[in-house]
Amino acid sequence: MVLVGAVSGAIVGLMLGSLMASQPVLAVISAFVAAILALIIGRLILGGDAEFSGPSGAAVWNVIIAALIGGLAGHELSIDLRERPVSSLIGTLSGVLAAILIASFVITIVTVRNRTSAHNE
Repeated sequence: MVLVGAVSGAIVGLMLGSLMASQPVLAVISAFVAAILALIIGRLILGGDAEFSGPSGAAVWNVIIAALIGGLAGHELSIDLRERPVSSLIGTLSGVLAAILIASFVITIVTVRNRTSAHNE
């Protein structure tokens, strides 16, 4: 999931780098795309355990929070690493951070479902 977040963030950063003047907006958009793709990959990897019935409220809010936190933190980290960061670096760092947040959300959902199914037996 983190690898997908890094790659998708870098691709979105490269694609939108020349179109957008605002680096923080670029970072949040890259993180948003990475969070959605990481959520989809998490569902594919874990199968039915991570199944969400449509876009649940918790999933939507976690994607929004991951995009904001991952995007803004990725932007700040890229500025610390390089004086004038390139758009692919901003997108990669934002995507990685957003994917880590989404991965922790998916792991939490799977753990809670396993605990409740164990208590019901």
